Amino acid sequence: MNNKYIIALDQGSSSSRAVAIDQKGRIAARVSHAVQTHRPAEGLAEFDAWELLTGQLDALYGLLSQIGPANAAALAVASQRSTVVFWDRMTGRPVAPALSWQDGRALRQAQEADLPQETVHQLTGLYKTPFYSAAKIAWTLQNVPQAAQAAQDGRLCIGPVASYIIWHLTGGKVFACDPTQAQRTLLFNIATLNWENQLLDAFGVQRAWLPQIKRTADDYGTFAYEGVSIPVKVCVGDQQAALHSLRVVSGSSCINYGTGAFFMRNTGTQRHILPGLLTSVGVSAPSSAGCEYLLEGPVNACGTAFAWLSEIGFAFSMDEVDALCEASRTPAWVLPALGGLGAPYWDFTATPVLAGLSPSTKKADIVCGAVNALAFLLADIVFYAERFGIKSGEIKVTGGLSKCRSLLRKQADILQTRLLPCGETESTAVGAGLLAAQAAGVQTAGWETLHLLPPIEPQLDAEAAENLYEQWHRFLNWCKVKDGR
Repeated sequence: MNNKYIIALDQGSSSSRAVAIDQKGRIAARVSHAVQTHRPAEGLAEFDAWELLTGQLDALYGLLSQIGPANAAALAVASQRSTVVFWDRMTGRPVAPALSWQDGRALRQAQEADLPQETVHQLTGLYKTPFYSAAKIAWTLQNVPQAAQAAQDGRLCIGPVASYIIWHLTGGKVFACDPTQAQRTLLFNIATLNWENQLLDAFGVQRAWLPQIKRTADDYGTFAYEGVSIPVKVCVGDQQAALHSLRVVSGSSCINYGTGAFFMRNTGTQRHILPGLLTSVGVSAPSSAGCEYLLEGPVNACGTAFAWLSEIGFAFSMDEVDALCEASRTPAWVLPALGGLGAPYWDFTATPVLAGLSPSTKKADIVCGAVNALAFLLADIVFYAERFGIKSGEIKVTGGLSKCRSLLRKQADILQTRLLPCGETESTAVGAGLLAAQAAGVQTAGWETLHLLPPIEPQLDAEAAENLYEQWHRFLNWCKVKDGR
């Protein structure tokens, strides 16, 4: 791989990025384009799939112009997981909006699916909710005539964003995804690692509409650009890619702070199905015989919580968050329940709350309250897992918002646990690139994929942390009573 690069695409909820990684695992170049989420009404969130594609391709072309296409050894595609794309296999054009993982319009379709919640959880590791793809597929086929017509004519393709990107990169020759992406459709059996007929029938989905399932690191065709053929070696979900970059091996834990936030615990080849938590499939690397499993707890709103505060009048930049937290004297109580509450509550009726305000409350107190709330919500997940004997131990942390030191300090205090922050916020791209390098036969033993920063130790004593956590739950219970829940 002399003077060659691994190219990693990371198509997320807020940006489409292309990253070039050199032979030592260092990021040599990157290009990013903003992603626009369309919100036609409260509780709805969608993308224009063509905008997602062209933004991602523009980032890729811009990157290749910097490094030269002949210097690209392999390409990996990572993307947000539960957003679903509908397109015409004859034209490659979308036939419906790409409903975001944050979109809740398909609640009725989720409720009407004729499988008990317990069965769905056992089969998929997930819950029957509108936030995974299956219910969104049912809603789209019932409400978007162009998609229904494409299905009737045998022209419909349905898949994760990564599948749509790979389909176009390969000129329509490869229609595939890996288990980390397939699982989030709510149509995938995590034991057999294949599409599940019971789920297809329950949601009215035909297998012919769905991608072929391959290993995470596999042959996903080639991308031809300016006379150069670049092998596409990886398709992967963004969260699992980040874990791979952090080397979150069996028995270790991670928190990824992004648009949403996720606590993940690698449980190895042992598949745990616990009420209130998700069980996800880990990456299938070239060297692994099977797959590992992850216990996962999502917080629906992390980065979006700060965007929401700015939208309702408390304008600030993310670079100001730490200073605002330092300036706060009496933090407000904030419940950033945008899209409801995730694990372990799964309460989609919850709405955002600001409380504990006084005439002297300032913007700093609101922002600090939101930071505290994120730490509390993740602590709810970690402590809940501990009830089942799943101990987190020290936790690696990554994601764009892991740069927020006030958030990490509060998290360490509440959990009474050491946090190991990484110095590279492009962990998804680096993890996808690492997988592609391994699949391409590139020596990665010396890769310095991520540099861990000095650990963050709890500064609050255990009794004070427990008292603060009890106050959080009094506030949370008050929010439920206030809303009649």
